[in-house]
Amino acid sequence: MVITWEIFKLRDFVQAVVVLFATLSFTFFAQASEAKSEAYMKAQEFMKSENYKSAAKVITKAQESGEDNIEMSLLLTDVYASRVGQVGAMSKLGVAKKIKASMEHSLELSPENESALIGISEFHLQAPGIAGGSKTEARKYITKIIELYPQRGHVLMAKLAVAEDNTAEMKTHLEKAVALNPNNTRVLLDKGLLEAEQKNYAEAIATFETCLQIENDNMDCHYQIGKTSQVGKVDYEKGKKAFQDFISMHIENKNYLAYAHYRLGNIYQQEGDKAAAKAEYQLAVDVDGLKKAKKALRNLK
Repeated sequence: MVITWEIFKLRDFVQAVVVLFATLSFTFFAQASEAKSEAYMKAQEFMKSENYKSAAKVITKAQESGEDNIEMSLLLTDVYASRVGQVGAMSKLGVAKKIKASMEHSLELSPENESALIGISEFHLQAPGIAGGSKTEARKYITKIIELYPQRGHVLMAKLAVAEDNTAEMKTHLEKAVALNPNNTRVLLDKGLLEAEQKNYAEAIATFETCLQIENDNMDCHYQIGKTSQVGKVDYEKGKKAFQDFISMHIENKNYLAYAHYRLGNIYQQEGDKAAAKAEYQLAVDVDGLKKAKKALRNLK
């Protein structure tokens, strides 16, 4: 089969797998067992050095030798998801199919495993059809998650509703998710992100603020207030303070920190303060060499 530009929108595909990688990393590392085998630890060492190809070989060899358990299978999925960023555009399709196959194998090993179910659901929500994504399959898995893990399931069903342009269903499932545990900041973060995606910027900021009332040092909620302010061009004072608070937390993730400076610079530029914008863009470059910040500096000049 020849893949043509008409049926394979490369930019959309790359964006989908990048979003999926972020989701999978959060999900799978949270489920790693305390007792790790020698092969598991060796694979993790390869991952730390971003040698994902070698990590995959270690894991698959261990699986073939009898160490085919849920922990190894989830780790292999994360390895493939991490490798997406290293391969060429056309090779991403093959890696995505390996991600899907690995997640399906995890479910064969442990049909009710929370990480495996969430991972496969997110895959079908995010990946394009040519990579195996399917909204119908997503609904099937999410329905099962609602039975086993209700709060997470309702959040995922809200995401599916957004993908299907059903705002009313999105709101219904978000309300159900929050009602199950109003103090779950992860759910509040997801709720705010979906509200922002729907361009309900004021509602999103209010949701992130509720998150901070529960957990004042929640970095993600601070960042998202700033981002929502900048993208929606609303509540600039709240946005600036949120980014300033985020930056003061000494974030270890340099890319995350660089983006905070970059988006803060955008707010200053939107307000007309070019000097302050330039200073933040430069900090974004200094912290992590952010290309978008370099371009913004060039445009200012």
